[in-house]
Amino acid sequence: MEGLAAARRFVVWARFVASPELAERVVELHGLSKKYAFGDSHVEVLRGIDLTLSAGESCAIMGPSGVGKSTLLACISGLTVADGGSLTVLGSDLLKENDRGRTLLRRKMGIIYQFFHLVPNLTVTQNVALPFLVDGLAPDDRAVEQLIERVGLKGRKEHLPSQLSGGEMQLVAIARALVRKPRLVLADEPTGNVNVETGRRILALFLEVLRESGAALLLVTHHPEHAARFGRVEFLKDGVLAGESALRGEDVTADAVHDRLRSLGI
Repeated sequence: MEGLAAARRFVVWARFVASPELAERVVELHGLSKKYAFGDSHVEVLRGIDLTLSAGESCAIMGPSGVGKSTLLACISGLTVADGGSLTVLGSDLLKENDRGRTLLRRKMGIIYQFFHLVPNLTVTQNVALPFLVDGLAPDDRAVEQLIERVGLKGRKEHLPSQLSGGEMQLVAIARALVRKPRLVLADEPTGNVNVETGRRILALFLEVLRESGAALLLVTHHPEHAARFGRVEFLKDGVLAGESALRGEDVTADAVHDRLRSLGI
């Protein structure tokens, strides 16, 4: 009977996570715009983006280089301030927050950059523990050690970034982003500077953590095979999301992603 009850609880949880309309909205943006000044002219990078992301959802963003994928993540993280529209992240109106408010909100997220951004004079353990220290908290040593082991770097705990390979540095950056179990994870081409096998490990880790914590994950990638492992794929072109071309659920396959990219001329 206990096993049956556990199975029923799992089914209820799975349906909840699979139904974004029932889950907590982690990201909600409407008509989001962003432009950059170049001399006397302006370039519109984002031109009215609509996007929602709920707890437990995994979404990949695809599009050509320079289309604004990284800018979109930067706006959601508060590293860049959007020019217009509405943007609610983790229950806060980001466009109304000041610099300090955006910084404090960002500490609740896990952000993974393409180029690692590790502190060069800190060890692997110290880099992973950094999110606790930035918030003035004592590091959770057990959580730090478990996550380092989980990403396969147990034997590298006392190494400096200069003593690691590119793939290992990216794994440290991932452990650092996930160590405090954020409700929102933003990843900008996290597999762009690692080999194929490490890239697969990274994606597997993302999805494991997502299932365990119920966090929302938004990832930018150029790889259809990687995007096909997510619950949803959105396509960014000419500053807008091609909503009618988005793939969801069982429709997300590598072949389908390739077909969408071809049809959109990406």
